Amino acid sequence: MITSYWAPAVPVLEDDLAHQLLVDGPPGIVALLIPGVTMYLSLYALARGWTWTSRALVLPTLLLFWASIEVAPVRCLALRGVFDFGIAIGLMKLLELHMLGWKNQLPKYTSGTPPGPSIMALLLLTELRYESFSPNPIRLAPVPPYPFPRSPKKRMFFYSESAQLIIHIAMFLVLQTLPQYAPVKAFGVLLSIWILFTTCELVLRYKTSPPLFAPIYLADSLATFWTETWHNAFASPCRTLAYNPMMWVLTKVRVPRHIARSLAVVASFGLMAVFHAEIMSPLLSPEGKMRIGLFFVLNGIFTVIEVAVWGKRRDWRRALMAWIIELSLASWAVQTAQVADGLLNADWRGLCRPKI
Repeated sequence: MITSYWAPAVPVLEDDLAHQLLVDGPPGIVALLIPGVTMYLSLYALARGWTWTSRALVLPTLLLFWASIEVAPVRCLALRGVFDFGIAIGLMKLLELHMLGWKNQLPKYTSGTPPGPSIMALLLLTELRYESFSPNPIRLAPVPPYPFPRSPKKRMFFYSESAQLIIHIAMFLVLQTLPQYAPVKAFGVLLSIWILFTTCELVLRYKTSPPLFAPIYLADSLATFWTETWHNAFASPCRTLAYNPMMWVLTKVRVPRHIARSLAVVASFGLMAVFHAEIMSPLLSPEGKMRIGLFFVLNGIFTVIEVAVWGKRRDWRRALMAWIIELSLASWAVQTAQVADGLLNADWRGLCRPKI
């Protein structure tokens, strides 16, 4: 074998990963901050009661978000996904708050003496769950009477976020030692999201912030999985941008209320389908995006059917069927993802390969 000294050196993938993050990170942050500043100014004007000024800043902010998507020099696929995630959250929050402001339904600050407009705008910008405001979408699952039925203090510690994080990490590691059949892979993905988001929440949370997730193993129906177990970070925009508008339209055309509510629930899942398909597009094939979208839409449909059949009753058969449906849909959705062969065995270094 003859080696040419003129042949370009093959870069080491680990070095490429770090280098690409350093190259793409700063301009990506700048591209995200520019529409973020105009969005903050729009919310500041909204907090000051300058209605027309705040509305006038909406279109420039939307255009800057769109421009940042087009011109941001982010080639690293993983970083591009994070960048798109921030853009999508910004767009949803901008539209949500202005729709609430238009209806005079902005959340009210309820965590003490109301701050000035500058701090109020910052809180509205950064709080996904509006912890400092009322109403907010936070809905906590009831704490089970087990384990430690005679010691509420021990039971509360067991269900604390830090203790549950350790338990869920242990569950995840055990799963990675098992043969990676489709349901095992799917449950591993759900656990990894639980662990990643909870870790971030423990770092960034207020001292009084309620848990972001409930223990995943306590979910006993599709309805409770999506309303109590899974995170509710996007529950507010789902209600404002999808559920309420759909209810209003269907009520206007005299659709029976129970049918309208069911269709509005599916519309909320549809919004999340678009959101997740778009933020994951840098890492997924067109088929993968389609599967992620259908995962959420089908979850919405099955949740509506489940509630129609079972109502609010809790039953082991309902829980079993819910987990069969959830793992089946998740198994099908992750088959085209890069982590389909197990998260610990995935080619994570390749996530930052630039698009060609």
